Amino acid sequence: MSTFENLSNNIREGLDNLAEGWQHLWHKTRQSITRYTPSESQPDLRKDISKNDSSRQLSGGRETNYWGVLSAEVIETNREIEIHLETPGMNTEDFQISIDNLTLSISGEKHYERDSSDGQYHVSERAYGRFERTIPLPSPVDPRRTKASYRNGVLLITAPKASGAKGRRIVIENGG
Repeated sequence: MSTFENLSNNIREGLDNLAEGWQHLWHKTRQSITRYTPSESQPDLRKDISKNDSSRQLSGGRETNYWGVLSAEVIETNREIEIHLETPGMNTEDFQISIDNLTLSISGEKHYERDSSDGQYHVSERAYGRFERTIPLPSPVDPRRTKASYRNGVLLITAPKASGAKGRRIVIENGG
């Protein structure tokens, strides 16, 4: 095998591995990528972050949405389904939760707060604003007995299994 053929095979193998890695990453995270829409009530966020925001420059200065990851785990046992959603920096009153058939819907708003006007952002990977995330449930649940709590930045929703359940809004209890 010539040096050129060897180099060509190595490059092809490297690109195949890279493509496989991106495909695996996309498959694992595609549901958790969430759009955050900046709120009109948070002008500081728009002012502070958009100064150095390359996505705003790429969009020609038009208003852009911000994207972030709301990582979730859905665990099914014989009796219930537990959903853990990482949502740091929020309060229980920032969420609205509902269940309809086999779909859990979580929406809310992550508020931007800045203690000081000194300094400027160089990296801003956190997302703020209104969001909505839907999570498919593996089996029907009883929304009347579903409970939610929020502690240490993790929203925990515990939904007992049931058949033929109807939808309802879930109230979050303060975690202790």
